[in-house]
Amino acid sequence: MKAYLDKRKCGANIDYCKPIKECPSQAISHIEDEDEPMGARIEIDSDKCTGCGICVPICCGECIEVK
Repeated sequence: MKAYLDKRKCGANIDYCKPIKECPSQAISHIEDEDEPMGARIEIDSDKCTGCGICVPICCGECIEVK
């Protein structure tokens, strides 16, 4: 099982994204991208993700799920 992000729900704000700071495997990152509506995106590296689920309840946009 791995964590997946619904980009449609994600505000991609590094200041509010607790999963970036709390992910024990550092699988979640903030990437600046001018092509994105907010100028950035949050990404989950499936190779690093262990599926622990810590990110799910702390995501302020409720846009991460483990499946």
